[in-house]
Parts: sequence; structure tokens; C-alpha cells
Amino acid sequence: MRLRVIILILAIFAFVSVSTGGWLFYYSFRKATFQTEETRAAAQLKLLTDQLATSLSEHIKSVRVLSRIKEVETVFIDTNLETIFKANQILDMVTRSLELDVSYLMDLNGNTLCSSNRNQFDSFVGHDFSFRPYFTSAIQGQPGSYLALGVTSMKRGVYYSHPVYHPEKQDIVGVAVIKSSIEFLETSLFSNPDHLLFFVSPDGIIFISNQPRFRFKLLWSVDAETKERIVQSRQFGNGPWEWSGFSRTHAADRVIDQTHRAYVYASFPVPHYPDWQVVSLKNKKILENQLSASFIKGIGPGVIFISSLAGIAVCFLYQQAAKEIRQRKAAEEKLRFSEERYRHIYHKTPVMLHSIDTQGKIIRVSDHWVDVMGYDRSEVIGRHLTNFFTPESKEYALSKIFPRFFNTGFFKDVPYTYVKKNKDPMDILLSSYGVRDEAGRVVRSLAVSVDVTEKNRTQKDLEHAKEKLARYSHDLEKQVRLRTAQLEKAQNSLKNLSKNIIASQEREKEQVARELHDHLGQVLTALRIDVLWLKNHFTSSPDQAVDRAEKMSLLIDKTIQDVRDMAYRLRPRVLDDLGLSDALESLVSDFEKRSNVSCVFRRDVIPQIDKTLATALYRIGQEAVTNAIRHAQATTIIVELRTDAQGLVLTVEDNGIGFIPDKNRSGFGLEGMMERANLAGGRLDISPRKDRGTRITCKVNVEGWWS
Repeated sequence: MRLRVIILILAIFAFVSVSTGGWLFYYSFRKATFQTEETRAAAQLKLLTDQLATSLSEHIKSVRVLSRIKEVETVFIDTNLETIFKANQILDMVTRSLELDVSYLMDLNGNTLCSSNRNQFDSFVGHDFSFRPYFTSAIQGQPGSYLALGVTSMKRGVYYSHPVYHPEKQDIVGVAVIKSSIEFLETSLFSNPDHLLFFVSPDGIIFISNQPRFRFKLLWSVDAETKERIVQSRQFGNGPWEWSGFSRTHAADRVIDQTHRAYVYASFPVPHYPDWQVVSLKNKKILENQLSASFIKGIGPGVIFISSLAGIAVCFLYQQAAKEIRQRKAAEEKLRFSEERYRHIYHKTPVMLHSIDTQGKIIRVSDHWVDVMGYDRSEVIGRHLTNFFTPESKEYALSKIFPRFFNTGFFKDVPYTYVKKNKDPMDILLSSYGVRDEAGRVVRSLAVSVDVTEKNRTQKDLEHAKEKLARYSHDLEKQVRLRTAQLEKAQNSLKNLSKNIIASQEREKEQVARELHDHLGQVLTALRIDVLWLKNHFTSSPDQAVDRAEKMSLLIDKTIQDVRDMAYRLRPRVLDDLGLSDALESLVSDFEKRSNVSCVFRRDVIPQIDKTLATALYRIGQEAVTNAIRHAQATTIIVELRTDAQGLVLTVEDNGIGFIPDKNRSGFGLEGMMERANLAGGRLDISPRKDRGTRITCKVNVEGWWS
């Protein structure tokens, strides 16, 4: 009876001890498993983040190459239908070659000049995307990448931008942009259905998710200011950006949803994309149930068995041994299944895989490798890998790559050329990883060969096309230079003809003025003397004869004055005798006498100039003052003749009703002024004054004037 009690007590004690130990073991196992799971999840999340960063940076170099293509630079420097057509061809080729969503070019104002989707309903041509950060960074000389929802296409994508520089001045003339879709990234990297995976913006917008219902929702609840900032950025469309329902708790690694379900939270920042994060949310209850089920399935029966049969040591040991054997068999079965699965993946994956030993002989190849190369597996296994290379690739591999690989155990993207069974060459990029033994020596390799034959051929075709375009551009430039020289020659001939016509007109005016003054003036003077003689001899005649003689005398005086004025206007002698300054001063004084307009003349000391230049400036000033009095209703006219660093400057200002050149240019006055200024090697500017009136300015380079 006592022995039974002792055995019962021992049994109870053993049961309690085993139960306590089992509970403590379960608690420790659960804690350790949680920590292991979190470590593993963190490592997987870090790997996913690195893969995502690498994929998002895939086309940074591509947009830089696009910005340096000559046709892209030319379309910003000389924008016309031909350069736009050539740039569109380059964009189409780049978009097809790199399998992009779209590529386009933007001018300095943010307007889309060329686009590969120009013929589609969501074309970017003519759209202003200057509000996009990738444009503002590129226009400041900084290449950029930007994640957003397309304003026109309503498709998610990553935008890569790069400034386009002038080939000679090195000034920024435009921006090249590439947009790559992220749909492939979402399906390939965010396909894990066991938990929630999000790619979240700095403001909390879920941009990528393995659950479509969470896309473009806010991961956390935000204030109105943040939501307004999201609206203003136009980065994710027009909203409404509903809250996903997740909230943070006091624990840094725990969040809850609206039903108070707890989730294990983990996040990693994405390199090169500040404040963007990859977030992982695992259901805490499901994770605990999985761990508990695993514990109960693997260890629970053993604890119960020990608690129930603590006194039967032999049976207990037997059961433990049997359990150990079953576990070993299960492990071996899992290992065999894992090897079978690895072998199946190795052979069935659509990638050229092979392994070599330390002698360089092939010990394993994938089905895809032998299919592409055209060999049977028996023709490949045991042969040296370089037997399938061209002589150049074989020499390169044996002399440089193989020694380095068996020393470092790794190389990436080494260019080789395979020779297929049908003797066709195939360009590949080979990357390999070395498998080491316990001593750390590389004993075999796992290599991947990527066929780049078509890519290299496309690259060569692109280079050939660029060479043809360069030759065509060179020929076109020669034709343009020849045509320009012909136009300049014709323009010079026209200029000389106009100069001769104006000079001839001035000589005719001078001759007419001399005839009026010398001949007609003398005749009128003689008539006046005769009329005065008649008047003096009509003292005894009737009053009518005397009055008639008096009127004839006055009429002859007026005619003499008109002839003098006409001769002065045709060719003022003061211009030939005293020069341009005195001639303009006399002209202004004469206009003031003959009108009710206040005329003011200002001048500097000017250098000696030739007669032709003086005549041109005089006629420009004469026409400008005449127009101001005749059309502008001015009360004050200021004429100024001064010098600056370039030459002479003639300015005529009035306070009249103003002047619009394109509207009022209906006669020959302005055309004559501009033609005289052009022939003088100068420039005529007509502009309204700030308050009221018009300013006409003629600037002439004295040193460049022809004689």
C-alpha cells in the first residue's frame, strides 16, 4: 500500500514535473520559434527590399543613354517636323527594345514634345508635366526616379528622368523620361499569399500590394494636412485614398485592424527612394496556431506519453526510439523530396543551367541548356565546357575567368560566345556561383547562361542606324550651309541694289533742290523786281492797277519762300555744309515753326561720319518727326542724337496717342525707315512708352558702315 502511494506520488510528481517541464519547454519553444520566425521574416523582407530596389533602378542607365542620343539633343535645339520625327523613331526603338511602358521628351517648360505613345488615346504629346518632381530635379541637372500613378494613362509605374544637354554649350535644353510598369514587380515579388505585403509611400499610400483591395489605401489614418498634401502632389490620382483600417499599438512590432486582430509588423526602407518602405503584416493568431499545431504534433504526444507511462522505462525508451526512427525516416523522406524537387526545378526551369567540376568538365546541365544548344545530354556530360566555346571565348575563359572563379567562387555577367551543334554562334552572359566543401575549396559550380544574341544584334543595328543618321545629318548640314551662303549672297546683292537706289534718289533730290534754288529762284526774283518797277510807275494810274501790282508782289514773295522750303526739304544745304547734328537741329526748329508742337533737340559730340550715313539718319529723323506730328496728335517731340559703345543712337520720342506697329504699318514711311536703318548696318526699334506715346530708336555701328 505504501509502495503504491509512493509510486502514485512519484507518478503524480513525475506527471507534474513533466507537465511543468513541457509547459516551460513549450513557452521557450514558442518564444524561440517566434524569434526565429521574425529573424527569418526580416531576412526575407530585407531580400525582397533589395530585389525591389534593384528592379526599380533597372532603367537609370537607360534614360541616361537616351538623353545622350544625338537625335534627342537635336530636337530641343532645332525643333521642327523632321527632328521631331527622328526623335519619335528613337523613342519607339528604345521603348520596344527595353519593353517599356512609354518614353517621352519634355521641353524646359515641362511640355511633352515627343512621345512613343503619340498615336494612342492616352498620348502625352502637348501635356504639361512640369509639376512632377522628376521634371524639376532633371531641369536642375539631377537625374531622378519617381513612383506615381499616370495622370493620363492611369497606370502605375516608375518614372526615370535625365537632363538633356546642349552638345556644345553644355546647357540643359530639355528632359528625357522613361516610364516602366510595375505590374511585373507586383506579380513576381509581392506574390506571397501567407501574409500581407505592402510597398508604402512616405505619406502612407499603399502603392503595391499582394492583396488588390489594399491598393491606393492609406496604411495608417492621417490628418487633413497630409491628405491635402497627397491631393496637391497628384502622385496617386484623385483619391479617395480610404483608410486600410490598420493602427499601431504600444508595441513597436504589433498593429491591429478594425476588428482588433493583431498582426506582427515589420518594415524595411527601400534604397534610393527616401521614406518609401516595404511593410510585412502577419496575422499573429494564425502564426501562433501554426506554432502550437507544430509543437503539439511534434512534441505533445511524447510529453503525454512520458506523463502517462513514467513508471514503464523500457516501454518509454522503446517508444522514444521508435519515435526517433519515425522522425529520421520523415526527415530522410523530406530530404529526398527536397532533392527531387530541386532536380525537377533545375531541369524544368526555362533557363540555361550547368555545373562543372574543378577540371572544367560538365557534370550537370538543365533540359533547357541541351534543347537550346541542340545536343543530347550524353553528348555533353563529361566534356570540357570550353569545347562549346568559340576559340576567342575559350582562350579568355582558360586564361582569365576560370582561375579567378576557382579562387573567388563567384563571377557575374561574363560575355562568352557558345557554338551550337548546328554551328550557329550564340552570345551569352554567364554568371556562376561556387559550391565549397568543408575546407572552403570550390568543388563545383552552379552557372546560369543568358542568351543575349538578339540584344547584341539589336544594339549593333541601333549603332548602324545611328551612324547612318549621323552621315545623313552631316550631308544635310552641308546642304544647309550651301543654301545659307547662296541666300546671304542674294541678300547682299539686294542690299547693294537698295543702297544704290536710295543714293540715286538723294542725288536726284539734291539736283532738283539746286535747280529750284538757283534757276527758279532767280526767275522769281527777277519777276519780283519787275513787279516793283511797275508798281512804282503806276503812281498816276488807277488804284486797281496799284493793288493788282501789290498782290502780284506778295504772291511772288510767297512763291519764292515755298520754293526755298521745297528745296530745303529735298536736300537741306546745312546737312552738306555743317553736318548731321546741325541739320537735325534745323529740321526740329523748322517743324516747330510750322506747327503747334513743342520740338526739343538734344545732342552729344559725335564723330565725323560719311555723307551717306548722315543722309540716312537725317531721313529717318525727318520721317519719324513727320509721323508724330501727322498721326500721333503729339504736343511734345524730343529728338536726341548721342553716342554709345557701339556707335550712333538716334531717338525720337513723342507723347501722342501711341502706336502699334503690326496694326499701323500700312504705308511706306516705316518700311523706308527700316530699310534705311538696315542698309546703314543698324537696327530700328519701335516701342510704346510706359506712360503714353511712342519711342523710335535707330542704332548704327559706325565702324561697320559701308561707304
